[in-house]
Amino acid sequence: MERKVTVSIQFFGMQRSVTKTDSINMPITEKTSVTDALEYVRHRYPDLRLDKGMVLVTINQEMASLDTVLRENDTVGFLPHISGG
Repeated sequence: MERKVTVSIQFFGMQRSVTKTDSINMPITEKTSVTDALEYVRHRYPDLRLDKGMVLVTINQEMASLDTVLRENDTVGFLPHISGG
């Protein structure tokens, strides 16, 4: 029996309002990247605004790029850019 490998995707602020949850688990393979996680969330929550240029990505609370390959038990976050003047 094959064991399912997953990562946790965390939601923050308004993301929680849209998703109605703090986090979800996503099954991964050895080739799953942050971009794949972004697409997974977009498909599952089409009302959630996660445009590639509009979010900062974290893995285990450290900045990451969209091409980073995910590992078992990673925690992924998509943080909105905050700008000010």
